[in-house]
Amino acid sequence: IRDLAVVVPDALPVQALLDALRGQPEPLVQAVSLFDVYRGKGMADSEKSLAFRVVMQDTERTLTDAEADTASQSLVELWGRRFGASLRA
Repeated sequence: IRDLAVVVPDALPVQALLDALRGQPEPLVQAVSLFDVYRGKGMADSEKSLAFRVVMQDTERTLTDAEADTASQSLVELWGRRFGASLRA
């Protein structure tokens, strides 16, 4: 399980991010769910932060941290290419 917070344009619907995952699935990712939306201090008026819980699993073996990190990074890269999302620092 990894928690990822990404910064996206405020007008971007959460569903667009989730739909992008369906169109280009990451094989290890079993589930992605939104658990927080943040607007406020530290964010531009035109931005919001979306925090997702990402559940990953391989049915044949235990994942390494490196494999989980790579799968998480591929999600962020997909959202970055499609929507200009960036990992929140």
